[in-house]
Amino acid sequence: MEKDLVVILNLNPSLHREFYDKADIPEGFVSKSFRNFPRYLKSLQEESNISRTVMFLPGKRFNPARVRQVCLLLIDTPIFIVTDDCDEKSYLAYISAGVSRIITPPITFLDCQAVYNGNVRKPNEMVFGKSRELIREGQVRLDFLIPSKLSRIIGVNRLVSFLTAEFGFPPEDFKVNLPMVMDEALTNAIVHGNCKNPDLKVHVRIYISSHRIIIQIEDQGQGFDFNSTADPTRSEKLYNDSGRGIFIIREIMDKVTFKNGGRVIEMEKVNGGCDSGEK
Repeated sequence: MEKDLVVILNLNPSLHREFYDKADIPEGFVSKSFRNFPRYLKSLQEESNISRTVMFLPGKRFNPARVRQVCLLLIDTPIFIVTDDCDEKSYLAYISAGVSRIITPPITFLDCQAVYNGNVRKPNEMVFGKSRELIREGQVRLDFLIPSKLSRIIGVNRLVSFLTAEFGFPPEDFKVNLPMVMDEALTNAIVHGNCKNPDLKVHVRIYISSHRIIIQIEDQGQGFDFNSTADPTRSEKLYNDSGRGIFIIREIMDKVTFKNGGRVIEMEKVNGGCDSGEK
């Protein structure tokens, strides 16, 4: 019988030891451990029987965009992060990318067993079946306000994931790409636009059909010069902790425009899984 394979990225050896001191690994599991990301990623691409992957990360120094790479490769596989430093922004980014669970010290026996028991709720699990007629002909328009609190982002992400799944978008979009984009755009609006002022709101407008989704996010801040944003791929910017949001959004979405002095970002994604002839 083929054994379940756990592939581990071990960039935090002390935390890795602490975790396995408390773990009781069930029979039938084997593991492969890697000390650098490229080899770990290559293993994920080559293995066919991966049942879990666990990343022991050194806190803020790890780029969440790399987690997105893993989530895209293992779209239906539980992904766990164990880290000793995870602020609210990083937590939201990881969850939005599709991570099943984030574990931080003090690590308990139950934390360890959650990795191996596989009893986590699947991301974006549907609560009712898809309607073929809705997918073919339906449209949804939403217009709402949220307060300038990072904790509200996950709820909006789940809504967008739910809708895009219902309208037949491919899993890489509704599970990973669009939640990542919403996380970046909403974080920018809350942190940089509204400066986390709880008295200011973020205005979200969504249009979705089986062919495309169009999202507008508007803050109440001072705006910014969107033509002067730095390229995060330049050598002197590669190790910065911030500055990648707009770059990621432009890479993922098919069309991105800024309006109202930079206070509004409008993003469009065409449904690559739609076989209709509509343009």
